[in-house]
Amino acid sequence: MVMRKFWVIIFVIALTACKSQAVVSKSGDGKQPDWVNGDSFNYPHSAYIVGKASASNRETAKNRALANLSKTFELKIQEESKTLSDVQSQVVNGKESYSKDTRLTQNIKIETDKVLEGARVAELWEDKKVFEFHALAVLERSQAGRNIRQQITELDQSTRSELKRARSNSDKLLAMAAMNQAFKQQLERQTLQKTLKIIDLKGVGNPSEWNLSDMRAELESQLLALKITDQVESSDLTQLSRLVKGAMSKAGFPAVKGAADYKLLASAELTDVGMRSGWYWVRASITVKLTEAASGKVRGTHSWSFKTSANSKEVAVTRLVTKADNAMKNDMKDVILDFATSVGS
Repeated sequence: MVMRKFWVIIFVIALTACKSQAVVSKSGDGKQPDWVNGDSFNYPHSAYIVGKASASNRETAKNRALANLSKTFELKIQEESKTLSDVQSQVVNGKESYSKDTRLTQNIKIETDKVLEGARVAELWEDKKVFEFHALAVLERSQAGRNIRQQITELDQSTRSELKRARSNSDKLLAMAAMNQAFKQQLERQTLQKTLKIIDLKGVGNPSEWNLSDMRAELESQLLALKITDQVESSDLTQLSRLVKGAMSKAGFPAVKGAADYKLLASAELTDVGMRSGWYWVRASITVKLTEAASGKVRGTHSWSFKTSANSKEVAVTRLVTKADNAMKNDMKDVILDFATSVGS
């Protein structure tokens, strides 16, 4: 799903309003309609969700009214369930070790145009005394409810299918891909359920049959069950092994010693750019490749690029390593999940 920015959504709603060919009415006698400063008799709260706005020109007033209608749902273009990660490191005898209480991070994007299908500007009134337009945008609660319930039904059907795959597939990476997809779908459903409860005057909506905490725990256990060993293939950075081990540990699947299901092969190429405008520049490319330990089959590849400067080469390299450390620790879990998703698609 493609993330839509706020005004793009408003444009989509506006197009929907145009397609509906709703009649936009004016007060012929110049009298202010009831909805300008109060509730609408024609579009009562029990049957409609409304948005109101005013502006110096009609199109702006209409767009603002549609925008305010959208805000009523409290839909977010991107909802994030952020992780609280408690990562601690210790250096003993020159070796760095990590301990971590990990919870997953997921990014969820909602297609709000489907939810708002049927929204329209129902009335428009011009206050000629102050040269201002007032617009009333409406959406039937029953229509909005049907829109959301349809999406929820589709998500539940897909979740059921993905969970079946996750619990029956002997390939750990494919199983994790299916579990990750099911979890993301239910996170999306949770947002839709919150919206449905706003539309449903009883505030009930359509509760899910799955518990998100249980699904999250199951996915985390699959991450921990991945037996991955790390190996540096080639590197101009002496710190690469430490960077990889640290990123893997923070992601929730510390590197194992001995027998493993997968290998995470790492390589790094450091380029000495030299002096530029009084600063010493270096850049590096770091690549990780996940392979099956037994067959050597590649399951995914990812690269990072970094560039830093300082008043000396040594400081520039130190800064680059710090930047790489932060980026790899932040990205590694998503990188492995992407590997799982791509082989599962």
